[in-house]
Amino acid sequence: MKKVIENAKKVSESTIKKIVSSETSKSAKMKELFDLGVEIKEIAAIMEVRYNFVYNVISNYVTMNGIETESTKKVGKKDAIIELFLQGKSNKEIAIELKANYNYVFNTIKTYKSKNEVATETTVE
Repeated sequence: MKKVIENAKKVSESTIKKIVSSETSKSAKMKELFDLGVEIKEIAAIMEVRYNFVYNVISNYVTMNGIETESTKKVGKKDAIIELFLQGKSNKEIAIELKANYNYVFNTIKTYKSKNEVATETTVE
């Protein structure tokens, strides 16, 4: 999760050190760094705390203050399998290309097909 900031500038090391060395609470420091556009992962590393702690503090802060955030969604292996399947590749080709277990590829495609059949049946009726 990252705060949406127009024309964001790189936060200087001196600014970060100043915030971290201040006499405020850990949570306040986290919020201040987040407001400067530092990502949660980076805040956790800077403050030497667990990612979950920072995430919980920032998540509550964002929710309570209605702050707009942006997050990046990783493309998972299932998404890659479906994409290659839609391109017309066989299960074996997909398994080789993604270095995945053939049964995993087979079951992922089977599940995808069954979900899409249900979706098309409800739209046809």
